[in-house]
Amino acid sequence: MSGILLEKGHIKKQPGTWSMRQLSTPPLYGIVGDGRLAKHLQYYFSKLEINYIPLSSRNLFNHSDQLKSIDIILLAISDHAIDDFLLKHHAFLGQKTCVHFSGSITTELAFGFHPLMTFSKNLYSLERYQSVLFVKENNTPSFKEVFPQLPNTSTCIEKADKPYYHALCVLANNFSTLLWQKFFTEMNTKFNLPINSLLPFLKQTMENIEKDYQNALSGPFVRHDHQTIADNINALKNDSFQAIYKSFVHCYEKTL
Repeated sequence: MSGILLEKGHIKKQPGTWSMRQLSTPPLYGIVGDGRLAKHLQYYFSKLEINYIPLSSRNLFNHSDQLKSIDIILLAISDHAIDDFLLKHHAFLGQKTCVHFSGSITTELAFGFHPLMTFSKNLYSLERYQSVLFVKENNTPSFKEVFPQLPNTSTCIEKADKPYYHALCVLANNFSTLLWQKFFTEMNTKFNLPINSLLPFLKQTMENIEKDYQNALSGPFVRHDHQTIADNINALKNDSFQAIYKSFVHCYEKTL
């Protein structure tokens, strides 16, 4: 992994470990991306009055003049595109410090800082952004070296552990979202229940997890009510989610 040092006011990559003097002024960032994460980063930086330049991932060459003044490139682009993008634009980015936000991949071409947060189409409050934990890879600079103006906390994990770390994130967020989408859709379309009447169930579930996640589970699993579980599985016989129910039963039994 390359290190960086300051040379004539700019950060550049150099073989070896991290060696870095403080910039005389806060760094100027270039935020590359056109999706949700890029929009959230831009909004967050704007709220804190952090200087950045938005850059198009589709045509970086349009920003060649602006790139000269940028200290740190932030890559808010798809995981699979990171290496290709950096190699394609090596002439522009080779002497820049580059940071990606993928939770699953590692690359020798950029440093990884994953924000442990889900980003929707809607922008968040400043307090929500400031609460985000950033998970960085080992053998990378400290969070404060790269983001001296951000108040967020950060932690470090081994590069080899990133795939497992990200799999846990997907299980917790994406998979649970799929289940809640199924619940709201079926309750609304099959039983004509208004969405607002279902929200207390969701909110209490999340509150139970927040207050005491280890004891938040309820229902037939906790009661070891095998008959109800069997009835549930039978009721889902024509539903593709029956396989998910069965897999949860299997996984839960492994924890006992």
